[in-house]
Amino acid sequence: MKYAAKTITGIRKQNQDAVFIPERGMIAIAAVADGMGGHNAGDIASALAIKTLVENMHKNAPGTIRERLINAVNMANSAVYELSFSDEGYRGMGTTLVAAVLEEKRFIAANVGDSRLYHYDGLHLKQITEDHSYVAQLAALGYITREEAARHPQRNIITRAVGTRPIERVDVFECAWEKGDKLLICTDGLYGELSEDELADALGQPTEELQTACDALVERALKAGSRDNISAVIIYNDGENAE
Repeated sequence: MKYAAKTITGIRKQNQDAVFIPERGMIAIAAVADGMGGHNAGDIASALAIKTLVENMHKNAPGTIRERLINAVNMANSAVYELSFSDEGYRGMGTTLVAAVLEEKRFIAANVGDSRLYHYDGLHLKQITEDHSYVAQLAALGYITREEAARHPQRNIITRAVGTRPIERVDVFECAWEKGDKLLICTDGLYGELSEDELADALGQPTEELQTACDALVERALKAGSRDNISAVIIYNDGENAE
């Protein structure tokens, strides 16, 4: 596997996003978290969620990858939730979380909130995760279209988050992928300003320039008018060991 990651503060005063890509020898997992804007200590929440998730995935625990990933997300939720009650300054903090465990022929992803994971097979871009947001619910019920959801004034309201309360259900997606495919994990600060065609165009850039493509994608969202922190992780399946 090959990885690239980029996170920037953008026009905000503080970066409440957090990203993770593995070092050699670690379990092949990548993650993005978006600390809840307007809440206390969003940066603490996103960093703690990813730290707890990764630590729990590295434990030699029993169970399938799917079961371990669900448990790790729940442990991350508990860690953020418990810390939020330890200090008044942390009260009400929370974060989105998307994580993917990578194998040669498949990936297993989990998400809470409205950060996203996309799969690009060289021709088509597909959103894998499902947003936990107010506008996503409206779109699912047929009240608005996806295009209207992207411009809706209440598009930033999320219906699930890590750390605000017990998680009723962790959504998990098991998908096949092949050598040459790419994944994009990103926050709404990125996808909220760029079309899927623009995302696909960035993922279609030469693999030798993976970090350059990731950097350019984030800068493109900033120039397009993003008013949030902007974060992206790109993973390339090179057909070699998932490390």
